[in-house]
Amino acid sequence: MCVRYTLHKSDAAIASISKALGSHLDNPDWFEPRFNASLTSVMPVVACGPSGPEVRPMAWGFVAQEGPAGARPRLLANARAETVTRMPAFRQAAAARRCLVPANGFYEWQARGRERLPFLFTLRGGEPFAFAGLWEPAGTAGPEAFCILTTVPNDLMAPIHDRMPVLLGGGALGRWLGDAPLGGAEMAGLTRPLDSARMECRRVSRFVSNSRHEGPECLGPAEEEPPEFDFG
Repeated sequence: MCVRYTLHKSDAAIASISKALGSHLDNPDWFEPRFNASLTSVMPVVACGPSGPEVRPMAWGFVAQEGPAGARPRLLANARAETVTRMPAFRQAAAARRCLVPANGFYEWQARGRERLPFLFTLRGGEPFAFAGLWEPAGTAGPEAFCILTTVPNDLMAPIHDRMPVLLGGGALGRWLGDAPLGGAEMAGLTRPLDSARMECRRVSRFVSNSRHEGPECLGPAEEEPPEFDFG
């Protein structure tokens, strides 16, 4: 799963994507740093436009199949990479609407007894990256929306959760972004878990556990020393 992430240095993240794509992308002036992005958050997303890659505001969460009249729509934050080309909710987007979701890090929670402890995952040295995403057009239910692909965990992630987001960098960014179907082998190659040697992880404050909380405090240290834990 990936249901929270941070984009507090959007200029660096978008500049990195722009360089990798060889296409100029403007850091959006409407965007304020987000330390705790969650479902329904409107975030910068790089998608193919009429003249090439562009940054567009999109709301996080695909709308699931409509339920009973008047019911609040159910939002899908993630799509499983292994089944994305077969699932009705995602297969059209996987074929023709693949996007890049700029990020500086993401959070995951580990269950320890009755506690759920938050951890922040980043690339080593704080290098920005992009999630592999899908997008859908605006409709009667809301604006353009995106979701994030997940895959099996790498060695760093496995002790915390059984899924992790698909992280992209370098040449993979241009190969993922697009509006033409990918072959099965290329899809599988692009959605593999990132090598854990390229990532780092630390426990952070429970402040981030409340999706309404925002600000640098989300990146703050844990309130007490964590139990002994080996991250490999």
